[in-house]
Amino acid sequence: MKKTAPLNRTIYLSRSERRKGGRLFLKFSALNGFGISFLGDATVTLLAIYFGATNLELGLISAMLHISGIFLLIIPRLFKGKNVVTVGFWAWMTRGFVSLPYIALLYIDGKPAVVLIMVLYALFCLSRTAGVAMVTTVQKRLMVNRTQSDVIYRNASSFQSTSIMARFISFLILSVRRIAELPGLVGLTIFGIIANTAAAFSFRRIPNRTKVDYQKGENLFVIFRRSMGLSSSRQVLFLRWISLAQTIFFAMTVPFLRRSAGLDSAQIFLYTIAGALAALISSLTLRPVAAKAGSRPLLFFSAIPATALFLLWIFIPNTLNLEIYALAGFFSMFFMFALNLATNRLLMGITPDEGAVGFNSMETFVTSILAIIVGFSAGSLADLSARISEFFPINDFGLVFLPAAIGSALQIILALKIDEPGSMRLAESARILTNVDNLRTWQMVSNLESTADPVKRKTLVHSVGHSRAQVASSEIGKILAEPLSQEKGELIDALFFTRRPELVGFLCDEASSPTAFHREKAIFALGAYPGERTVSVLSALLQDQDPGIQAAAAKSLGRIGRNEELGRVRELWKESRGLHEHLDLMIALFHMDPEKSYLEDLFSSQTARDGERMERTLFTLLSRQFGMSPPLGILYRDESRRFGEGLKLLLEESMDTAFLLEKSDLLTDLWQAGDFGMIWRLCNDALAGVQPPEEVVPIQKALLGFPPEAADSANALAALYFTYQILTSGAQE
Repeated sequence: MKKTAPLNRTIYLSRSERRKGGRLFLKFSALNGFGISFLGDATVTLLAIYFGATNLELGLISAMLHISGIFLLIIPRLFKGKNVVTVGFWAWMTRGFVSLPYIALLYIDGKPAVVLIMVLYALFCLSRTAGVAMVTTVQKRLMVNRTQSDVIYRNASSFQSTSIMARFISFLILSVRRIAELPGLVGLTIFGIIANTAAAFSFRRIPNRTKVDYQKGENLFVIFRRSMGLSSSRQVLFLRWISLAQTIFFAMTVPFLRRSAGLDSAQIFLYTIAGALAALISSLTLRPVAAKAGSRPLLFFSAIPATALFLLWIFIPNTLNLEIYALAGFFSMFFMFALNLATNRLLMGITPDEGAVGFNSMETFVTSILAIIVGFSAGSLADLSARISEFFPINDFGLVFLPAAIGSALQIILALKIDEPGSMRLAESARILTNVDNLRTWQMVSNLESTADPVKRKTLVHSVGHSRAQVASSEIGKILAEPLSQEKGELIDALFFTRRPELVGFLCDEASSPTAFHREKAIFALGAYPGERTVSVLSALLQDQDPGIQAAAAKSLGRIGRNEELGRVRELWKESRGLHEHLDLMIALFHMDPEKSYLEDLFSSQTARDGERMERTLFTLLSRQFGMSPPLGILYRDESRRFGEGLKLLLEESMDTAFLLEKSDLLTDLWQAGDFGMIWRLCNDALAGVQPPEEVVPIQKALLGFPPEAADSANALAALYFTYQILTSGAQE
C-alpha cells in the first residue's frame, strides 16, 4: 500500500488542536490558580511581615514578580530553537523546586529569614518569568480573532475560580488555633508546590509547533525601539505598564491591613478572597462586553471608577471592620481586573505572529525595569505616609495609592486616543453599558455561542428574540446574516411579535430571494411592518410561481392593512386547493375584504368535498378570527375522541339559547342517526328573519346559502356552533 506523505504543518494549530489545547490550557489555568495563590505574594508578604520586614522590603516583594523580567534579556538567546511548551514546562517545574527551602523558615529567625524569603521569592519569580513569555505565546496560538475574547476570559475565570478556593483553604488552615501562624504559612507553600507541579505537566501536553526564535540584531532594545515608533503599539504598551504598576501599588493593601489596620493572617486571606471573587465576577460578566463593544470602551469606563477607588484607599481609616475593607477591595479589584483584561486583549492584538517570544520578552523586560522603580517607590511612599499621616488626613500607607490613581487618569486619556478596529464609539457604548438589559442580552448571546445543548439554545434564542434591549437588534442581525443558522428561523418568527424596524431591510431581502432558506418565515414577519417597501415586496410576490409564497404574501399584506390587491387575492382564493394556502388566504381576506364574501365559498359543497379534516381546520380558524367562545377547536377535539361528544358539549354551553335548549333532544337523535342535512335545515329556520349585529351578518348569509345535501358531521357541528354565536350576539335584544 502506498504511503501518503506526512502533512507539512505550519506553526499555526488546526481547529482540533486548538480545541484540545484549549481544554488543557484551561486545566493548566485552574491548577495554576491553586499554585500561585499558595506560593504568591500574599503568602510571601505575610511570611516577611512575620519576620519583621521593612516597608521597603515589602514594596520590593510586591514588585518582585515583575522585576524578574530583567532575566528575559537573555531568554531568546538562551533557548533559541527550543519548543516554547518545553521551555514553559521546565520553567514551571523550576519555580516549584526553588520553593522547597521555605521549610527552613521553621528553624531560622529575624533578618536571615527575611533575606531567605526574598531570595527564594526572587528565584520563584525568575523561573516564572522565563515561562510567562512562553505561556503567552502558547495562548496566542490557541485562539483566532473570533475566539480571542472567549479564550482570554474563560482562562481568567478558571484561574480566579481556583484562586478563590485556594484562598479559602488558606483561611481555614490559618484559622485553626492549634496550627501556629508560621507552620500554617509554610504548609501553604507545600500545597502550592504540588499544584504548581500538576499545572506544569498539564501545560506540557498542549499541542504546539512554535519555537523560541531569535534573529541576530533582534534584541530587546531593537524590538522596543520599533514598538515605540508605532503609535498603536506605543499606546497599548503604555496601558499595559500602567496596569501592572497599579497591581504592584495595590498589593500594598496587604501590609496596610496587616500592620496598620491590625488584621491577622486568616483575615488577610478573607480579604484576598473578596479580591479574587471580584476578579472572577469581572471576567464572567465583562467577557461579552469586550467581545461585542471592544476593549477601548471597557478600558475607558473601568478607569473612571478605578480612579475614584484608588483615591479612596489614600484616605480610608485604619480603624474599620474587615467587611468594609473587603468591600473596598472587591470593587477595586473588579475594575482593576477589567483594566487588566482589556489591556491584555489589546496587547494580544499587537503581538506579532513572527517573533512573538521576542516581543513578549521585551514587554516583560521593560515591565521589570519599571517594577524596580515602582517597588522602591511603594516602600518609600509607605514610610513617607507614616511620617506625614499625623499632619494630613491620610492613612499610614495612603501615598502608595496616589500614583495608582494618577495611572487610572492616564488610562482614561489613552483610551480616548487609542484606535481599536471594530470597537464601539464611547458615546454609543455608554448608552449600552449603562443598561442592564443590554448587558443581559450580550451575556445571552455569548452563552448561545458557547453552548451546544439544544434545549438551552432554544431558551436563549427565545429570550434574545423577544428582548427589548437596544443591542438586541444588532446581535440578532449578526445571527441572521449566517446563511444556515439553526436559530435563524426562530429569530425571524420572533421579528413578527417583537418589532424591529431596523431589520426590515433584511426581511425584504430574504422574502424577495427565491433561494432563501427561510423565505416564507420572512414573508410572515413582514406582516408586522407596514410601509411602502414592504408593500412593494409583498405585492410583487403575489405573482410568484409558488402558490404557497403567493398566499403567504397575501396574508402579510392583509395584516398591514393594504387591500389594493383584493381582486388578486380573491382570484388566488378561488384557485387555491392546499390547506396552508387556504388558511393564509382566509387570513388575508379577513383583513382585506370588508364584506367577508369569502365566507360564501367557505360554506359550500366544494369545501365539503375537500374532506372533514380540512373543514374542521378552516371552521376553527374562522371562529378564532371572530374571537368566539367557547373555542370551536375544543368541540372538534371531543367529537374526534367519541362520536356525539362535541355536540353534547355544545348543547351544555348553549343552554341560554331557546333554539338549542328546546331542540336538544331532537338534535341528539338526528346526530346519532346521521341526518346532518336536517340539522342544517333547523339552523336555517332558526336564522331566518334574525337581524344580528353587522359584524356577523356575513356568517349568517353564508350559512343560509349552504346546500343541506352537502352536509356532514364537520360542517353540521359548525352550523350549530355559528348559529349559536349569531343568536347570542345581540340579535334578540
